[in-house]
Amino acid sequence: MKTSLTVNDVVIPLNEFCQRYIGNILRSIVESLDSPGKKVNVYIDRNTLRFYSDDREVEIRKDFTRLLVESTLKGVLSPLKGIFWLEKVNISTWVE
Repeated sequence: MKTSLTVNDVVIPLNEFCQRYIGNILRSIVESLDSPGKKVNVYIDRNTLRFYSDDREVEIRKDFTRLLVESTLKGVLSPLKGIFWLEKVNISTWVE
């Protein structure tokens, strides 16, 4: 599994553990939303949180679900250097 992270179009390097850890969380989120896939993309900015599974947008219908996903991602990303939640964040993970 590979995972890439960019913040404001700057690549944030991730070691193998972080790639697997973040990738498994993202894959679990989309699977919980009934949209499993081999490739998951997340786009975050000040007002947007979008998930894609195998290039199909994953709809997050309920506010509770959105809040749960947002708080999970904030918790996962907060210890990483160079990450600020109110910025543009893109995360991609895929199975090779």
